[in-house]
Amino acid sequence: MQNTVAIKIKQLLNWRPSLIGQFVCSILLSLLPLSLVVILFLNALNKQLAVTQEIVGDNYEITKAFNNLKQDLNSLERATRQNWVLKSESLDSLIANKWQSSLQSIDELIFLSPTADYVSQWRQLAEVLQFAQQHLLIEQKQDGELFAPASKLISEQTNWLKEQNELRITKNQQQLKALQTSFINWLVALIPLTLLVGGGFLWRISGRLRELTHVIDKLGQGHWQQKIQVRGSSELVELGNKLEWVQAQLHMLEQQKDTFLRHVTHELKTPLASMVEGTDLLADEIVGPINSEQQAVLELITQSMVRLRAMIESLLSYNAIRTSKQSLSELNFNLMMNKIERHFEHRLSARDLSIVWVNELPNKALFTSIELLEMVLIQLTSNALKFSPEHESVTIKASLKQGQLILSVSDLGLGIEDTEKAAVFGAFYQGKNAKQHTEMGSGLGLTIVKETVEQLNGKLSITDNEPQGCVFTAILPIQLTQGVN
Repeated sequence: MQNTVAIKIKQLLNWRPSLIGQFVCSILLSLLPLSLVVILFLNALNKQLAVTQEIVGDNYEITKAFNNLKQDLNSLERATRQNWVLKSESLDSLIANKWQSSLQSIDELIFLSPTADYVSQWRQLAEVLQFAQQHLLIEQKQDGELFAPASKLISEQTNWLKEQNELRITKNQQQLKALQTSFINWLVALIPLTLLVGGGFLWRISGRLRELTHVIDKLGQGHWQQKIQVRGSSELVELGNKLEWVQAQLHMLEQQKDTFLRHVTHELKTPLASMVEGTDLLADEIVGPINSEQQAVLELITQSMVRLRAMIESLLSYNAIRTSKQSLSELNFNLMMNKIERHFEHRLSARDLSIVWVNELPNKALFTSIELLEMVLIQLTSNALKFSPEHESVTIKASLKQGQLILSVSDLGLGIEDTEKAAVFGAFYQGKNAKQHTEMGSGLGLTIVKETVEQLNGKLSITDNEPQGCVFTAILPIQLTQGVN
């Protein structure tokens, strides 16, 4: 039983709502305060409308009863004056009933409006009427002036009653307006809360998507060992699981590709060495003399073998940078300049080319991966020399800016069209201008540069050179102290 409860609790804690579920929850959270305010407002409005209806009803009943009282008093005064002339017993009975009805009307008014102000007014009227009744009905006085106080008081109370009715209606309207203002203020106050809840939902979703984007970027850069942890809705967690599967498949394919390249390049080197040795023997006429036509064929074979050797070395370099582990060493840029000059010594002299160095690095210790950096410079320089016209120069500039090493290699060749700038870094890609040169490359040089720069966590870009040609710029992180990069 305890295990079952523990399992259910664990499942509840690990429960992840779907995106639709999270959206519905956010909508409910944002609408709940608004719903409560609307419900409270409607309830208060219903009560206030009931009060309004009660005020209108009370005013109508009181006004009706008061008007009936005025009509009875007018009828009573006319009947009394007529009876003074006619001396009729029937009028005496009618007058007595009218007096009794008038006093009962005052009791009805007191019942309808039991508040102190109203009761005071009605009792004052009752006293005036009782005084007139005493003298006119009981003492049988025939003095019309006895009706004057009642008439005057009735006139005053008519105006007073009208003012009271208007006052009650005005107060009720003010209460309705105050209720409306309160409702609007609550709505205005809850709008930021609603936006905050909605914004929080969007921020949460966008944050999870940023995590996925970061993971995908890392996968694109070849970080196969990173641990993928995607939190959030069930769909995002499922997507994270799929990314883990994709990561494993890509890692396996990458290992298979590296193994294939390593085996193929090494297997190609052995027969190539035999072919080079055989052509050398033939060229040196060790196995016998050769004529000019045979010499031309041997030169063609030799050129093809040189190109094949360059391609194999490029493949080896390409495979090496993908499997290499960076080790930081202190950068001696002058030494690297000399090594690159010696590396391209024959190519420079063959076409009367030169390398112009612009070294703006500060005189302090800088640490980076020397082997990878040298590979970047060699490949970029080789590419620049390949497309440079004879008797021209290639400019290599090195500087330090904001803690980053900036390397640029510029040439005066035909340049690269904008439509090709993104494609030239693809493996085995040969641009339009490359086909115009007899010196064919392997198609891996710029791919090696791109992979190496990414291995160093840097950025690579191409811009147009002036007056012609192009500039390759690599921005690489550099360290001022030796450590693990």
